[in-house]
Amino acid sequence: MDEDGFYLKVSRALSGCQLVEQQLKLYITEALELVKKCVGDKMPFNMSGQDYANSSLEGLIKIFKRLSDNPSLVGDLNKFKDERNFLSHEGITHCLDYEGTLFYSTAAEYQSRLKAIEDEAGRLRLALHEEANKFRAHLWFDVIEVEQAQSK
Repeated sequence: MDEDGFYLKVSRALSGCQLVEQQLKLYITEALELVKKCVGDKMPFNMSGQDYANSSLEGLIKIFKRLSDNPSLVGDLNKFKDERNFLSHEGITHCLDYEGTLFYSTAAEYQSRLKAIEDEAGRLRLALHEEANKFRAHLWFDVIEVEQAQSK
């Protein structure tokens, strides 16, 4: 493996992490849209997914925890966040020597963690999608009383 190959593997693994963040943002956006739909004109509800567009992964997990009843998935997301933070913020520097040249033996060990987080990112994206499916039909298809009254 050369340096370009190493960095390509890093970017591939970390792009999966970005997709987990996007899936969390989608979940939060849809959950808040459902709340707004249910609240209707009973009270102002001005929260939206856009409020969390620039949130960190940790912040997104905290909001997800408040909008979900799946502590196991929250725990998995927190473990994922910790590993992602290590790999993206500290891991690469562990693979470089003092001159910034790739330290091949350490990089080889690092690759297994990259592969693991890439796989975990895929699993978590699917789990988040399935979690949102628990309420998505209500968002898209339920007719809320307020909407019925407004349409008359």
